[in-house]
Amino acid sequence: MRKKKGFLFLKVPMKLKPLHPLQIKRFREMSIREKWEVSQGLYRMAKKARLRVARRNYPALNEDACCALVAKEFARA
Repeated sequence: MRKKKGFLFLKVPMKLKPLHPLQIKRFREMSIREKWEVSQGLYRMAKKARLRVARRNYPALNEDACCALVAKEFARA
């Protein structure tokens, strides 16, 4: 872990497997709209996951405060 400008960063190595050639082919065939829809789905999934973590880490916060915390974190990222 390292600290930068008052924030604590945890370096997590990415262990992604390479994409299969069929996945690469399909991605290249996707339209911009399809890629946008996929990216929006991934964004929503990440935001929901972070919201669950915020609820677990800060049980005293109400729903609006948790949502505001997550929105602030996503804006900073």
